[in-house]
Amino acid sequence: MKEFDTIGAIATPIGVGGIAIIRISGTEAEAIASAVAFPKNGKSLENLESHKLTLSEIRRASDGSVLDEALVAVMRGPNSYTGENVVEINCHGGFFAAESVLEELFRCGMRQAEAGEFTRRAFVNGKMDLIGAEAVVDLIHSNSSLGQSNAAKALSGKLSAQVDEIRNKAVAFAANISAVADFPDEIEPLSDEELEEKISEISNDIEVMLSGFSKGKLMRDGIMTVIAGRPNVGKSSLLNALSRTERAIVTDIPGTTRDTIEEYVNLSGVALRLVDTAGIRESDNSVEKIGIDRAKKNIEDADLCLFVLDSSKELSDEDMEIFGYMQNKNIIVILNKTDKGAILSTEELGKKLHIDEQSIVLTATPENGEISGIDNLEEKIMRMFLSGGISSDDVFISNDRQKNALIKAKAVADGMLGSLRSGMPADMLYVDLEEVIAALGEVTGQTVQDEIIDRVFERFCVGK
Repeated sequence: MKEFDTIGAIATPIGVGGIAIIRISGTEAEAIASAVAFPKNGKSLENLESHKLTLSEIRRASDGSVLDEALVAVMRGPNSYTGENVVEINCHGGFFAAESVLEELFRCGMRQAEAGEFTRRAFVNGKMDLIGAEAVVDLIHSNSSLGQSNAAKALSGKLSAQVDEIRNKAVAFAANISAVADFPDEIEPLSDEELEEKISEISNDIEVMLSGFSKGKLMRDGIMTVIAGRPNVGKSSLLNALSRTERAIVTDIPGTTRDTIEEYVNLSGVALRLVDTAGIRESDNSVEKIGIDRAKKNIEDADLCLFVLDSSKELSDEDMEIFGYMQNKNIIVILNKTDKGAILSTEELGKKLHIDEQSIVLTATPENGEISGIDNLEEKIMRMFLSGGISSDDVFISNDRQKNALIKAKAVADGMLGSLRSGMPADMLYVDLEEVIAALGEVTGQTVQDEIIDRVFERFCVGK
């Protein structure tokens, strides 16, 4: 365990609440907490049983005046979150109560923790690897059940176990090559076929992990979904129908929505980040023009575009221009207002837009009653992004850092195959294997640079 100074922070959100938790970690955690926390059972803090909450008075160290009554837990290292001695004070929440206790602890020698410093200490002290640390922040920020589940499984070590299994294969392979070189008379070298088989196995295992990245990223970040179209085609009604709320104002007046409106929807465990945009058209109104520019920018950033058309009107040049902004995007066309006397048919629309009719959803927005066709739309979205489904045992890489390290490892492994087929001696593969091992170590943090570690923990909040 690496020794650090003693840090502390409020680990719960600032604001009015029943409980606020102040976390202290470091070699002096108990001594500093003892200056302000006095168990009501008469014992000193140092004599409390580890990992057990004890009702205590919180007093000022200077004059003994009572600040609060709290539940205090001592968690002695290495059996704690950080691996160090940890004290947690569960005091009353509020804008002033917890801060007053925190300030008193600062006066007694505790330092304000930096963002993510508790988890960083856990990583440095071997309580978790870098995948686990990233899973912590993903778990905190998860906004869907699948995202939460994937992060929890990564935190439990399932994802790291997959990486370690591949890395162990590479280590054993390298050890064999080294042993053959050192003891040629005692150890039989592998044949070219066996060498190729081992390299291919490592490359294929990495490819399997990489193939899950799109699902992992989807589970973590959700689907950035932009609802776009001309004014008054029913975009806001669609947002309200998908979110089951009255989030957006709906009127018959074109241009009602002049800014982007966002709402998260949980769709079969996946977060759908819905963005209702301003109707795109030519406008002299400066405010509306800003909204239109934002709509175009959101289309650029979208994972999915829901292109809404009014089926009671012919396809216009403006419609075709908006559709042009969506090229190279996942698109589902919403043929809305089919109850108003449809002029556009799915067959005609498919030909004009050069799209499969399966990408078109018919909806209706009656004056009274729920918008129809939503179930069909949701089903199409899930088929588009989660083809093949997700098993309860599946765990996926979910960020670019993990992905890039795996790509690096696979590129080296594939290069080894080319070298072997071109006649390179087996012992020359050792250097490349070391690169594969190092790249796989980057995924879990075993061989990662400090700069990359800094970037990982930049995402954390203070207190975690």
